[in-house]
Amino acid sequence: MLVPFFRTLILYIFIIVAFRLMGKRQVAEMQATEFVITILVSAVASVPMQDLNIPLLHGIVPILTLISAEIFISVISLRSMKLRSILSGKPIKIITDGVIDQKALRKMRITLDDVFESLRLKDVFDLRTVQFAQVETNGQISIILTPESQPATPTDLSLSVPKKPRMEILVSDGALYPQNLTATGHTEKWLKNVLHQNGVEQLKDVFLLCADETGNLIFYRKEKG
Repeated sequence: MLVPFFRTLILYIFIIVAFRLMGKRQVAEMQATEFVITILVSAVASVPMQDLNIPLLHGIVPILTLISAEIFISVISLRSMKLRSILSGKPIKIITDGVIDQKALRKMRITLDDVFESLRLKDVFDLRTVQFAQVETNGQISIILTPESQPATPTDLSLSVPKKPRMEILVSDGALYPQNLTATGHTEKWLKNVLHQNGVEQLKDVFLLCADETGNLIFYRKEKG
């Protein structure tokens, strides 16, 4: 029983490290090559997990090969626009000044339901307010509204808005983030005073503590039970 447990654990850790080497990217933001690599790695890793007769190395080597190939292609793509275009494609415009390009939709095999769903997810409910929209290489639809439909900004109103200090997480579920404490210019002595003022003596009793450079706080005590 321990053999399959440790084999699975080793492969799990190895895959995490391998994907960290590929860089952080959400599934919805993956390019075609990255998505293919993800599927292949999952398929390759499942074989030595299920069949104990297959040496563990026979699972690690193909995974390492796939990840290395992906990293190599990514590096080359950074230097070659032509290769990047071949692997990832090019953005395709689907809406111009409120008019949908039907040929582009047929080429991309995108339905009107898909288009309007993407518009609604971006709080756009009137097609006429869309000045420009295109399907990006990762499949997402980017949208630019007409000038009169865009929300007014302080710049538009000639207003001067002071810069707000950024809130940082100092304590999360009892765990201290010392780098964030330093980044906000606070000390452990200051932290102890904050805990004392909120009736808490130990970090383990703090669910969430956020603060900025000016001392503004968000504090939640951990609930019991």
